[in-house]
Amino acid sequence: MSTVGSTNTATSGSLTGNKTTGSSATNAMMANYNTFLSLLTTQLRTQNPLEPMDADKFTQQLVQYSAVEQQIQTNDKLTNMLSTLTSNAALQLVNYLGKDVTAYSDTTKFQSGKASWSLNSGEAVTGAEVTITNSAGAVVYKGTTALTKGANSYSWDGKGTDGTDWSKSDDTYTISVSATNSKGTAVDVTTEISGTVKRVDTSSSQPFLEINGSLVPLSSLISIGTTS
Repeated sequence: MSTVGSTNTATSGSLTGNKTTGSSATNAMMANYNTFLSLLTTQLRTQNPLEPMDADKFTQQLVQYSAVEQQIQTNDKLTNMLSTLTSNAALQLVNYLGKDVTAYSDTTKFQSGKASWSLNSGEAVTGAEVTITNSAGAVVYKGTTALTKGANSYSWDGKGTDGTDWSKSDDTYTISVSATNSKGTAVDVTTEISGTVKRVDTSSSQPFLEINGSLVPLSSLISIGTTS
């Protein structure tokens, strides 16, 4: 994973792939371009002086020559523009560092002895079932909680169902909430986490922010607060 300190490196790696593809296309175009020039000069050199090349045909070939040259220059400029835009986007991501944010996510870590989530319920529920698993997928806690309609705060102190204390662990924990109303109809519950952005990861096509030890895609952000 790439940290902010190596943002440029990660971005460069992404750009390298684009440049490689662009270079291959440019090289192929240059090869055709050089072949065209070679054929044109050979044609001029070997033509019959008494029957020179038709002026209209010669003009058409010169126009083609110019179009190929312009296309090569355009491709180079577009590659440079892409490089600049990507670098600027990576620099903008640094502004998220240290900001308090809220994002859609069901995974977090312990902070100050508790793991916390924000649960947004579509309806009031008296006995929503809560299941918490560790990074290996093992269930470490099961319980119930009451939810009001709208935003709810849920904190886990790390005490497992079997009595194990997980609060000192540096592992990540994922919450799953199953809720039904009084009629037995499933109620939609979305999970959010809040925390301070510690790191920016640009090693993939979509940037990720590290919040409470978990990498959350930038597209999952709900709100951004002031710098801690």
